[in-house]
Amino acid sequence: MRIKIPRVHGESPKEKVFRSLALVLVFAAVIWAFYMNNKHVVDVLNQEGAVYDETKTLDTNQKKFIVSFTRSLRDEYGMDCKIQIYGGDFVVPDLDGKTMYIGLAPALGELELRFPPMMRKTLGKEFIESLKTTFLLPSFKEGDWPMAIQEVLMEIYKKLEQLKKEESASE
Repeated sequence: MRIKIPRVHGESPKEKVFRSLALVLVFAAVIWAFYMNNKHVVDVLNQEGAVYDETKTLDTNQKKFIVSFTRSLRDEYGMDCKIQIYGGDFVVPDLDGKTMYIGLAPALGELELRFPPMMRKTLGKEFIESLKTTFLLPSFKEGDWPMAIQEVLMEIYKKLEQLKKEESASE
């Protein structure tokens, strides 16, 4: 099977060149639009995933840790986790009643912690506030916020496990 490339017709050699260039430009525009659409789709999928890092600061192991935490949280407690890190300002996405959210804008020194109602009640306001003041906010000044995220996730998981053990011991 042979591929037939259409011939460009024109009344003069200049018109043929012009039409050929126009055809190449149309192909280039279609390829560019396809590329930009795919890039947008990948960005949207990343934002909807467990971790979205606009700053490109988190390394592979840190991302794996977050994904592992998210999987454990889902398997053990039926809750989801979404972590988004932005280079500038951010908007908290719509969350359902089972999603924990950590949003960071390290450049602005801003963060947002949102917990599902059941999780918020279980962990307590003091514990949640301590996550902000002890781990995350100081880490912006020191520049070690990627490690602080891991520490916060470990603290949350430890607290949930502790509460689970206490509950099963009291039964």
